[in-house]
Amino acid sequence: MKHHHTLLAFLALAGSALATPTGLNNIPTADTVPHRTVAVQAFSSFGPGANQFSANGPDEHSFWMGFKTGLQLDFLSLEWGMDSPLLSMESGPLFFQTKAGIEPWEGGRLVVGVAGVPLTDIARAGDPFTYAMLSHDFGLLRTHAGYGVQNNGNTFLIGVDRSFKLFDRSFNINADLVQAADQSFWLPAVGWKHDLHKNIVLEWWTNFPEQGKSSHLAKINFVFKF
Repeated sequence: MKHHHTLLAFLALAGSALATPTGLNNIPTADTVPHRTVAVQAFSSFGPGANQFSANGPDEHSFWMGFKTGLQLDFLSLEWGMDSPLLSMESGPLFFQTKAGIEPWEGGRLVVGVAGVPLTDIARAGDPFTYAMLSHDFGLLRTHAGYGVQNNGNTFLIGVDRSFKLFDRSFNINADLVQAADQSFWLPAVGWKHDLHKNIVLEWWTNFPEQGKSSHLAKINFVFKF
């Protein structure tokens, strides 16, 4: 179960996305949700390898919903959110995530955070995932590096991304690496994010694990400012 929840935590991480921490595909980044902004998210994994780590069958945790929001306090950026699997064999648990970041130099960001904190069904939820991430924008590419700690789930977190305009709206392409199944193999992923509308962001990524079959994750984000 711990291997399963470790992978689920990463499949849900998003660069946004996710009501899991703002990030790329399977890694969190040092980015946070903008001040007084809420993102409501719905996402699902599919493909031949989507359920290869499931403990309870092919329907478990196949569809998730959640939200995240951000707050700027002087030099400190805060983010928090909750998400939960739905429409599965057994919906829940409800998970909490939060992170706090600073900008120690121009173009650089540093955060510490925790994801996968169970608020319900604690015995079934697995262990939280604590991490630290450092990002720097080199112009041509943004780079991301850090480390995450979880019982039987420690991992290096590595990624790159670049944004440009597509039809006058932001389009982001990215790639990242995490370790899965108690550091027994690497899980690379490539993906994209597109601001389809000022209130709608689409995401997609594909996982290419060293062991097992590939899988995909599709996400839609509804973004609102208040």
